[in-house]
Amino acid sequence: MHNEATVRLKELRQIVQSEVAGSGKGTDEIIQLQGGGELHFVNTKNTRAYYLNHEESWLYLERENDGTSGTLYIVRRLPDGRVITKSMQD
Repeated sequence: MHNEATVRLKELRQIVQSEVAGSGKGTDEIIQLQGGGELHFVNTKNTRAYYLNHEESWLYLERENDGTSGTLYIVRRLPDGRVITKSMQD
């Protein structure tokens, strides 16, 4: 699941690079969060994605800009070492 999310994020980043070169539109930002972690935000003409990584937990959310589909992955490591995984797609 993590590999799928990071590969897709990389694909969207490549799309943004080509869109920016062609039209000046598209967003690819990485924000360092206070207290640790990073928030990655990518916005193409058709899709937006968020990837939040903090310690051993992460979240990936992707939505089509027209609202037709989306993907959500959540992986959270609990203090006792258990890992909770959730996945939703529409």
